Amino acid sequence: MQPPTQASIWKAMPLSEKYNLLAASIRQARELKRIGIRMRRPNASPEEVDKELARIWLHARP
Repeated sequence: MQPPTQASIWKAMPLSEKYNLLAASIRQARELKRIGIRMRRPNASPEEVDKELARIWLHARP
């Protein structure tokens, strides 16, 4: 018997679990981008970092 493939596991996964994985990935991506902004602008206030993050995400292209 072959082990399950990633595609078969994904197909069998409940929709709520897929949503939770997607939401976690988006949170992680936002936090990584926030860290990058802080590295480039170490003197930026938390509000400035959030504003820059929002600008980047609103103008993102797929």
